[in-house]
Amino acid sequence: EAPAEDPLAMPAPPAPPGMDALAAPPAPPGLDPLAADALLAPPAPPALDMPAEDPLAMPAPPAPAGLDPLAADALLAPPAPPADPLAADALMAPPEPPADLPDLTAALPVEGVQGAGEDKVDATEEGLSGVVAGAVLRSSDEVDSIAGDKLEGSIHEVEDTTVDADGHVTKQKVTGTLTLSNPSKDDRVYDVDAVMSDSSSTNLKGNVVSVEELEPGQEHAVSYTVSDRNMLMMAERFDTNPARDKERSLSLAMGAENTISLELEVRNVASTGLHDVVVTRPLPDGMNVTEVEHATVEDGTLTWDVGHLDVGASSTIVVRGTLVATGKDPVSSGAATATYRADAALSTMNFEDLDAFCRGFAYMRSVEGERPDTWEVTAVFENRSSFAVDLVKLQARLKGSDELLFDFSDVNEDVAPHGEWRSESVSVASAEKPDLTWELSYTVLPRTSATTEGTLTMTPRDLAIVDATVEKSYSKSKLHSYREQTVQAEIRITNTGSSVINLMRLTDDIPGVFHAVDSSTLKIKQAGQSLPPEQFKADVSEGITLEGEHHSPDGAGHTLTLTIGRKGPIGMAPGEVVVVTYDLVAPDPSPQNERVDAPIRGEFSCERFGPVCERDVESAPSVRVVHNRRDFSAGKQALKVGGRGRYEVLILFENNGDTPLADVQLKDVIPPGYEMTDCEVRANNSALENVETSQETDATGTTVIWHLPSVGKAERIDVAYMIKGEGDIDTDLLNTFHGAVFGDEIEDDDAEPEAPAEAEEASEEVESAPAVKFRDDVLDRVMDAHGIDSEHRDAFIAHAAAFDHDGNNYLKKQELEDAATAWNEAHGDSSEDEGAAEAEEEAEASESDDAEVESADTKSCPICMKDVAADATECDCGFKFEEN
Repeated sequence: EAPAEDPLAMPAPPAPPGMDALAAPPAPPGLDPLAADALLAPPAPPALDMPAEDPLAMPAPPAPAGLDPLAADALLAPPAPPADPLAADALMAPPEPPADLPDLTAALPVEGVQGAGEDKVDATEEGLSGVVAGAVLRSSDEVDSIAGDKLEGSIHEVEDTTVDADGHVTKQKVTGTLTLSNPSKDDRVYDVDAVMSDSSSTNLKGNVVSVEELEPGQEHAVSYTVSDRNMLMMAERFDTNPARDKERSLSLAMGAENTISLELEVRNVASTGLHDVVVTRPLPDGMNVTEVEHATVEDGTLTWDVGHLDVGASSTIVVRGTLVATGKDPVSSGAATATYRADAALSTMNFEDLDAFCRGFAYMRSVEGERPDTWEVTAVFENRSSFAVDLVKLQARLKGSDELLFDFSDVNEDVAPHGEWRSESVSVASAEKPDLTWELSYTVLPRTSATTEGTLTMTPRDLAIVDATVEKSYSKSKLHSYREQTVQAEIRITNTGSSVINLMRLTDDIPGVFHAVDSSTLKIKQAGQSLPPEQFKADVSEGITLEGEHHSPDGAGHTLTLTIGRKGPIGMAPGEVVVVTYDLVAPDPSPQNERVDAPIRGEFSCERFGPVCERDVESAPSVRVVHNRRDFSAGKQALKVGGRGRYEVLILFENNGDTPLADVQLKDVIPPGYEMTDCEVRANNSALENVETSQETDATGTTVIWHLPSVGKAERIDVAYMIKGEGDIDTDLLNTFHGAVFGDEIEDDDAEPEAPAEAEEASEEVESAPAVKFRDDVLDRVMDAHGIDSEHRDAFIAHAAAFDHDGNNYLKKQELEDAATAWNEAHGDSSEDEGAAEAEEEAEASESDDAEVESADTKSCPICMKDVAADATECDCGFKFEEN
């Protein structure tokens, strides 16, 4: 008679602490205890302590009396791997693992009651691992479609990399976190093992991470770093002169509208697709974007939403625009930044196996069939947790037989939370209840994921500014007509930008008043050092190039084209100066060269194919030809004064030419036996101080030379001195002018522009000295004779200018007398004292003495004071009278 209840359907043995105890009832009445298919657990092996909280460590009931423990068809745990399978047929925890690590692909046998498990060590510490179930990892979508909690394993890596413009990595930091999580709110997992693949690029010391247990909601995280791996590459091609595509350049010409071309490229170098790829890049300050596709520009920032990149795919955009550099400081090109996301680890590390145990119960049910000596055997697994369970392996055989009754390598059906799985029944022929040996491997269903998020930042580059100044000068600004002259030209180029100048080209106009440049006189110095001849090239062509207005009528001129940096970059640093000098020869300048300009233009670049900065000279040198002829007056007069052997000597030199004269020397000879005293030198009636003199005495007398640095245009020099001595004197020799010597004419361009201002200032003066000449001593005597105070000297001279009756701009004594009389009449005499009477008498005496001289038939020479005929045009001393 069948028992009232199937013994296998009875509740499980008592659970560990914290679980409701399920007591096993005794065998039904009348049933042979040996035939009972009760859920029995043999006692634990000797000396094996069970963990206090192992849910599977239930107290095992004693075996029925007289029953060999090996015959019991209970849910038995197979023996530990190194032992004989028949040696320990008890419900017990597997023994400690052997010293050598077990094969990771071997199945972990699971019995009706599990043992205490093995001690686990974090792989980052000692690289030890536990035994894994070997379940096949499934996709996240498939796992998510199955009900129940799962054992979660995740890899998340973060990349922060700096690259250069060519995409080469200059700095990289990749951090990773491997996390094992128990998402259940109620149940724990234990004996958790994660086996990792492709971890060589990480700093993990092993490929297994083991955790003894994870409480509900608990997670275990392992941090690590990654090196020598990339997923995304980014490169940039920036060019400031795209018109010349042979080489890219990174310089800007100051003040010019520079054309900019920016090409960005991203490439997927990973073994998986990349998502959400976005490139952002600030553009250089002041850049005006003229062309861009597949990207947007807002507030000076370029945003390129690349999106998804398949494995090995790349994407490129081109941005074009213009940029005007307004300062010499370098302009930053901007730093591009790319971000991406991937559903894989950058390190390529992944989960190879991930398993853990939960509360589960497995046993074999043997039911005697309709016919005697036949049994129906079924494998049962009860899931007593909130997890979904993956049954990995089931094998069962009759004890002592090699034939497998059950052989499942991966059960297709997962065990739902708090669910049950039963195998199909297998018929076994046996006179007694079958004695089975079996093993079952299972794991909490794992859910794995790997993600990466990365940021690539490109190092910005500076766009240096190319700028320079060009100066050109000539050693002379005036050329004398019809005389061959040499002029030295100097060109100074100063690097005023922030970029090195490596190449320059100068276009220099050589006016037609000069011959072509003699290249042998060409010299170039950089920072004071001469450049070797192979570094520059000079070409001279017919005709000028730059000047459009002020040409020379003497010829078409020439153009000097000078290239510096011909064999290699000259490396002209900011602030450095290059000086070019050469000689020009004017063979026969004509007076028609009133103004001839000689401009120059410089072109400078940093790179061979970079943008060119063009600069014209700010102030071009100018030359003119002067057609001056020397014109001067010179003479001497000796006058006998009171006392024996006393003479006053007067020397005159007046420059009536077009230009000042340099190094003027006035020469005179003092007769033997006489000496010079009381010498005075005046220039336009103003005394000159510290005039250099030299004297040399010989048998003919004493030669005196007055050295004057210059005599200005329309300037008169008067030398007056006294000689005193004894002995006869040759009056003709005493009145002989011994000559004047002078050097070159002086260039007076700087003084000429001031003349109008001086003339205007002079015109504003109420009483100013007119441009008339006179003898100072005669003027002083006339003023004294008429009682005119010396403080009115200038006013009187201005008054006397109107009494130049003959219009020769020279006031004779009579004319001064007339002027003095009119002065007194105009101003009135305050009294007729004796002094005034005496002055009048003296004046009358003087008039009587000079009456003959001032007759209408003669006139006086202003130089030698000799009377000549009124119609004479030239005096014996050489003075020429102006015709009225």
